[in-house]
Amino acid sequence: MTTPDFVLTARLAPGLDVLQPFIEAQLIGPGEAQICATYVRLAPQTDNTTLIALAFAARAARLGHVCIELPELERLGPDPDSDAPIALAWPDASSWINSLDTSPLVARPESGGREPLRPLVLDGPRVYLQRLFTDEVAVATELLRRCEAADDDLLGDRDELDTVLDEIFGPEPVEEPDAQRLAARSALTGKLTVIAGGPGTGKTHTLAGLLTASIRLGMSRARPIEVAICAPTGKAAARINEALGTAVARIATAGALDASVAEALGSTTATTIHRLLGATSSAGFARNARNPLHHDLVVVDEMSMVSLPLMAALLDAVRPTSGIVLVGDPSQLTSIEAGSVMRDIVGPAAPGAPGHGPLDSRVVVLDRRRRFASGSAIAELADAVRDGRSDDVISILDDAPLGVSWVRADDREGLASVVDRVVERAAQVVSLARSGEAPSALEACTSLKVLTAIRRQPHGLYDWTRKIEAGLTTAVGAIDTSRRFYVGRPVIVTANDYANHLANGEAGLVVRHGDRRDVVFAADGALRYVAPSQLAAVETWWAMTIHKSQGSEYDSVVVSLPEAGSPVLSRELLYTAVTRAKLDVTVVASAAAIRAAVEHPVARASGLRDRLWPHPRSVQ
Repeated sequence: MTTPDFVLTARLAPGLDVLQPFIEAQLIGPGEAQICATYVRLAPQTDNTTLIALAFAARAARLGHVCIELPELERLGPDPDSDAPIALAWPDASSWINSLDTSPLVARPESGGREPLRPLVLDGPRVYLQRLFTDEVAVATELLRRCEAADDDLLGDRDELDTVLDEIFGPEPVEEPDAQRLAARSALTGKLTVIAGGPGTGKTHTLAGLLTASIRLGMSRARPIEVAICAPTGKAAARINEALGTAVARIATAGALDASVAEALGSTTATTIHRLLGATSSAGFARNARNPLHHDLVVVDEMSMVSLPLMAALLDAVRPTSGIVLVGDPSQLTSIEAGSVMRDIVGPAAPGAPGHGPLDSRVVVLDRRRRFASGSAIAELADAVRDGRSDDVISILDDAPLGVSWVRADDREGLASVVDRVVERAAQVVSLARSGEAPSALEACTSLKVLTAIRRQPHGLYDWTRKIEAGLTTAVGAIDTSRRFYVGRPVIVTANDYANHLANGEAGLVVRHGDRRDVVFAADGALRYVAPSQLAAVETWWAMTIHKSQGSEYDSVVVSLPEAGSPVLSRELLYTAVTRAKLDVTVVASAAAIRAAVEHPVARASGLRDRLWPHPRSVQ
């Protein structure tokens, strides 16, 4: 067996012999080994079982888990069918728990947040890094407190509220409650409301309605109701602003807006959670319990991307008397950091699921699709993926209904046809950009997008970019791709650029602008031109990763998956990709890769759902 370089580094640290088999099996990396080495130096008598637990708890956090579950860890062992399996000395779960219970490096739940802090917390079969345990308990405690808090009279007369909601959403149906109206009313009267729903179910319309109602009702008070809208990323915040503008226009058409309300709505814009909380250079936040946000209502969109630590920081900064509204799709990809907060909060509160918990009355599920026409093949495909019905997914793709098509990964002719289609659209973009027609060029650039699961290797981001740029050379003439900002090159910002007021994930296009080449961005209904020399953190945007696409929508989408053995394949990944499409989606993948994705939901170890839902347990 070839020994990775980092194994040699780990061997240099004394006292880590017990970790060597796990390091050789590549289940523990150099970062985890160094953490363990630090604690061995501080506490030389640390036993082996504690070292193993510490290493895996650190690794789990890096992979997005909040904790490790000791009885499940052995499943992480090497492939038993391997020619040379590595013998791993997994402790017995029961004796492991007993050993950790007496370790000086491990705290119990009741003392997990007390001084002196210890690196690990043991809670039943779960082992946490202390900071993640503290965050999980803080989030659970605050959410449950908000569930139990009595509705207040922030908005005054409830009859007046219902009258306004009737004008915006229509009268309350007699036979079945209007979930959008119900969500808006809950958000405007309670301390916590969770609005869950898939694509096109009206989440944005609901937000626009509750904002409209809050402004109208606030105008009858001495002090207007202050609302903050935020999202995890700048791209998501920008999309909320665009979507809210469209939704508000629909409400205005229905006659529920006057000039003063419309003006107030126009000044209400979304920002990032980090900016709302006043992120500091020390990785902390200016806003917290000692210096809380002043807003009466805080709305968080795209909650599926919010990590546990960020959620803890946000809840800490919202005043106990203020309301908070959490909006998102629990079936989408989770945060790249630790936690699956939205999924844990929504828990079993889904159509047809038995409700049992304090959050029952606080979670509103929007399940009526409004974006897709009745019988939409995209919606049918998304449902099958979300529910894990791999046979149905394959059947739908095989049938190729209107709006859905499938190209097998080994179908060279079919793949060439898809590439030609993408190149044809890209050629329109370049031609319009060369002509200086920025609005039309941007529209063409965002009408079709290739979404990939990986960056490198066949069917990845760089592979598609190469194919598209090679095709463009034939379609529109020579393109000097060695020139970083060639006219027609779409770009995506890869890091927040405060100097240019650009957020990570915002997309632009290099266009001819008079006698110059500029990069044009669309923001708040207007065009902004930025000199290429001012942009550093950007990359080519002919294709993008599915993770980056979260929070965006495109008319047409090409979803490109790697082979079945890829560890990135998951149900949430494919669901997120498919639901980015509004009109049609093309899946480029083998049947095995599609099944691998659909049949492997992301399973993140966390105790948050148990603290909030089925089996009531005391929150320490």
